[in-house]
Amino acid sequence: MESLTVPDLDARTLEGLRILADAHHRTPEAEARAILVQVVRGLGEADDLLASMVGDEEAEAGGHRRRGQQ
Repeated sequence: MESLTVPDLDARTLEGLRILADAHHRTPEAEARAILVQVVRGLGEADDLLASMVGDEEAEAGGHRRRGQQ
């Protein structure tokens, strides 16, 4: 399994992460992992919703267009 290091988080962000972790009975690392998973899954769900609304085959396949590409 790969790991991720996030340097230079400000004290307010770290404290917020600790508060959330305590509320969910998790370590700060487990809380950060849960947040990242939730956000990334949400992006996929947003792509699926957009595809269903506009019929975009690329979005349905989970692809993302880069700025300036057709």
